[in-house]
Amino acid sequence: MELNYKIYRKVKIYFNKICGAIPNLTLLKERSELTFGGSLVASRIEEMQLVQAQLVNFFMNPDLIVPFVPSSRCTALSTWYGNNTLQSCGDLGTFQAMLIEEDDKVLEEANYMIADPLLPSKLQVLLKKHRKRIKNIRINKESLNELER
Repeated sequence: MELNYKIYRKVKIYFNKICGAIPNLTLLKERSELTFGGSLVASRIEEMQLVQAQLVNFFMNPDLIVPFVPSSRCTALSTWYGNNTLQSCGDLGTFQAMLIEEDDKVLEEANYMIADPLLPSKLQVLLKKHRKRIKNIRINKESLNELER
């Protein structure tokens, strides 16, 4: 299977954003002031690590032919969960709302890629499952928050 140049570039940028999001989320989890948000962040870290591993596995396929794309063309200009206000948030409600805003960015990017008709079916399934899990993380954590009130 040969991968289209633009698709490869999009997936590599997405992968770079995931690689950038993991340290941002880890930093949030390690912050002592955010003890209330540990479970909110841990589930997102697990999801990002899972998708990262799945994308690596996809690209390790020996039958996959990837085009040459200079690494400078595949660098993400921004990452998720790196917002300074998120890093300095002081209460659970605001923290959760800001995490959901960042989740929206992840979902928007995933939807953008899924909508591309040239995206291989394996990647489309992978991203649809990723999108569903992100939505479930949000729903589960939102309902937990409602129960706490």
